[in-house]
Amino acid sequence: MFNKLFEKLRWWSYPLIAVIGLLIIIDVPAYFKISLYTEQYLGIYLTMILFGTFISHPYKKGADFSVIDLILALLAIPAGLFLTVQYPYIAVNMGVATIGRTICGIIAILLILEALRRSMGVSLVIVCGVFLLYTKFGEFLPGMLNCRPFSVSKLVSYIYVDPNSLMYMLSFGCTVGVAFIFFGQILLHYGGGKSFIDFAMLFCGKAQGGSAKTAVVASSLVGTITGAPMSNVLLTGSVTIPMMKDAGYPAAMAGAVEAVASSGGQIMPPVMGIAAFIIAETLGVSYSEVALAALIPAVLFYLATFVQVHMEAGKLALKKIPAGQLPKPKQALRDGWFIIPPIVVLLVCMFNLALPAAISAIIAGVVALGCLALKKENREHFLSQFVGALRECGDLMIGIGVVMAMAGIMVGCINASGLAFNLSLALTRLGANNVLFLLVCAAVASLILGMGMPSVAAYSLVAILVAPSLVEFGIPAMAAHLFVFYFSVISNITPPVAVSCFAAAPLAGANPTKVGTTAFRLAIAAYIVPFVFCFQPTLIMIGSAGAIIMDAILCAYAIFGVCIALSGYWQRSVPMAIRLAICAVCAVMLWPTALIVNACGAAALTVLLFPDMKMSVQKIRNRHSAQQE
Repeated sequence: MFNKLFEKLRWWSYPLIAVIGLLIIIDVPAYFKISLYTEQYLGIYLTMILFGTFISHPYKKGADFSVIDLILALLAIPAGLFLTVQYPYIAVNMGVATIGRTICGIIAILLILEALRRSMGVSLVIVCGVFLLYTKFGEFLPGMLNCRPFSVSKLVSYIYVDPNSLMYMLSFGCTVGVAFIFFGQILLHYGGGKSFIDFAMLFCGKAQGGSAKTAVVASSLVGTITGAPMSNVLLTGSVTIPMMKDAGYPAAMAGAVEAVASSGGQIMPPVMGIAAFIIAETLGVSYSEVALAALIPAVLFYLATFVQVHMEAGKLALKKIPAGQLPKPKQALRDGWFIIPPIVVLLVCMFNLALPAAISAIIAGVVALGCLALKKENREHFLSQFVGALRECGDLMIGIGVVMAMAGIMVGCINASGLAFNLSLALTRLGANNVLFLLVCAAVASLILGMGMPSVAAYSLVAILVAPSLVEFGIPAMAAHLFVFYFSVISNITPPVAVSCFAAAPLAGANPTKVGTTAFRLAIAAYIVPFVFCFQPTLIMIGSAGAIIMDAILCAYAIFGVCIALSGYWQRSVPMAIRLAICAVCAVMLWPTALIVNACGAAALTVLLFPDMKMSVQKIRNRHSAQQE
């Protein structure tokens, strides 16, 4: 009975969630001279995501829906709509914790925790619960953990209605989030995923190891519009992983390549994950500045992956993709040209016209629909595919919304308790004599949090807790936030809890742990480069053009050397002693010191990588000496 009812509710509510979100972004109420607080819309969004979760996930996984699920779904209505109806009054009485506000706030928080348990698992509920308990009872703790006392009503009211708490994080999911999900789903539902793979095969398929290089390019392209590593793995991995295995790559390597490439999509401009927009908002800069700053590190990330994939192909003497399996250029362009104009429009709107990111994504989505309508095969099922894209958009918004709501609760707890200030002060004292140690602590915190929650939530927490202490030590604010962001993203491929690797392992038929350790090696640049750009901000476009180019070339060359050392192959097998020596000179190149020292490291690396050149130079010197004699 409830299963059929909830199925109908899902059929109607998912597209409605997306439509309402899009209408609010383009500010349709203003055309009818209706003035709304942003928080009033957030109340509608909170109702929708909670209602959608309870009609999508039963109380127990695999069980039928019951009356409990219906009751919780109905309770979601007052939990969110109270904000929509009452916020004009709340805005002028923010500090007053009324009974109605407290009751609806408690209901909302409990529903968010239960929705989190159903959609993401119990571990995140425990993490969020610890923050709530700490804020309430922290007054009894000693030292730096001590915080001011809070009554239940004051704490609930702050988390529920304050713009810097729950609603601060929800606002990203229902604006930028829905716009880019809409854009991505429009492309994917009309065959964009296949077109990305075809173009990747066209550019990389003829090279040795072309199947893996195709996976890297295709997954990074798809990853930029999905922003969800696990979804990206499942979307492109079903095609690329079998292709890599057929070419001769070991199963663990095939799974690792897909996991790394899919995760890297979040750090690759121009379209990065939601966290990139949070960075822009936090620092008070445009998104284009964040994307430009992230460009060189992202290129180095994929350079490391490409180099190791290529060396692995040479080491295993892998065959190329058969010519018959490669798409024909004309056919690929004829089938996939429609993905090019929308992406160009998106870039022009964001970077040239400086339009808001959400508006840019909607414009690009509308352009994509116009291009798609020109294809005959799309026109046959155009409306049903469009509704399907909206439905998928609404479904993804529900998942993102629950996570953002959880992050908002924890951010509210951190702000209310003063934990961010206390921890930042403690870290500043701890790293008083060693900034590198402080960076290691920040990286570990980001990795640990990222293993248990989506990268956007992990970044949000660590950015509040740790980034201020990094800035205190003189590290540029952009570098500090990108540092935290990168480690939050690569937690998806960091053992032991490498969620992207666990998603790729079944597709590859490999051990998840082995996939994780291989992915760790492939993504080595993502673990090294953030430390480098904190000390050399030229890598994030801070500095003169000459310095930026020089440091980027040196860093790329060093990363190339590290990848050779890790793969153990460079035209032929590389002895362990040479590999260790390569790592040592690469460390010299990457260490923030005088340019002449870095250049000496580059010269030493050249001698190690090109021994024949050393012999040729020696012959020239001998000949020159003989001529002088």
